[in-house]
Amino acid sequence: MMRLSMTVIVVFGTFVLANHSAVAFELNLYGVGHLSADNVDDGQDSSIYMTSSSSRLGFVGSHYIDSDLKVFFQYETGVDLTAQGENDGNGGANSTGQIFTKGRPTFVGLSGNFGKFLIGHMPALDQWVNDYNLFADQVGDLGNLWEGSGVPGRVDNVLQYTSPDMNGFNVAVSYVPEEGDDDSDNVFVKGNYTRGPLKLGAAYALVGQGMDKDEHTAAAITVGYDFGRLSIGGGFQSESDIGGVSGADRDSFTIGASIKAGAKGTLKAQFANSDGDADESDATQSAIAYDYALDKNTVLYVAYARMSNDDNVSFSANGKGHGDKVTPVMGEDPSAVSFGIVSKFDVSLAK
Repeated sequence: MMRLSMTVIVVFGTFVLANHSAVAFELNLYGVGHLSADNVDDGQDSSIYMTSSSSRLGFVGSHYIDSDLKVFFQYETGVDLTAQGENDGNGGANSTGQIFTKGRPTFVGLSGNFGKFLIGHMPALDQWVNDYNLFADQVGDLGNLWEGSGVPGRVDNVLQYTSPDMNGFNVAVSYVPEEGDDDSDNVFVKGNYTRGPLKLGAAYALVGQGMDKDEHTAAAITVGYDFGRLSIGGGFQSESDIGGVSGADRDSFTIGASIKAGAKGTLKAQFANSDGDADESDATQSAIAYDYALDKNTVLYVAYARMSNDDNVSFSANGKGHGDKVTPVMGEDPSAVSFGIVSKFDVSLAK
């Protein structure tokens, strides 16, 4: 109760000070609550889970130093609405019995005609895996395969530069220093092009594995096209020297589509395949779902996903951004049925 009271006081004080500041200051409070009831089969047995999936709470704000220079920030934390902690789709944390779990994208930066510079905890593979990911944070999340080999979804201690928009194109370069661990620095480069309903992406990642190991690299392209009631998209990712092991390579692709069903419904389906160079190390994931928008901030859904694993891999059907990940034994084919609700809010505290 004391912590809750202090939080209310801090938020109220921030609101008052911001509205009386001589400098124009914008501050928003936002959040996502995502809960579901899942029936997950690991290929040998099934069980029901009550899951919080990538629920979050954050502040985002900015103010101008002068007409050409702006300071901006975002502070975002994972929230586990079941309070079970550790496995809530936010990356894992030792937070059993607590609501606040693990830090999500959080940064402070400067922007102007030169683009944006920022430092913080930032997306890595998440910069492109969600370009066209119809099942982000649901069962069947594309990251189950594209992130399954170890390229991190988000990373700490990031210095990032994003270029200004140039006729629909921009590029972001992220660098993570080695900080005393030789040859462990990371580099991520992501290009984006948008022209009307067309969106294209290209990415490259170099993930240092430490001394005497090869660098794990990944390259990807993504595409999406929105026809209005119908959208289609997909992508391809190629990884080399996974985990620093020479010759440990994997190629993955995905294709999906969504179509409006009535005024508030959306039907969607997505297929993904991942081929490893090692024997019996391929996997395919298929997912289908129906989303129903109660209003602009609240969605009900039912989703089904299945992963087909070769004998020497154990990819999950309900991991990545979806909580209560169930990892099967090698060669088993897990599946999951999920009934969920996603509720969002975004309110202005100062402007």
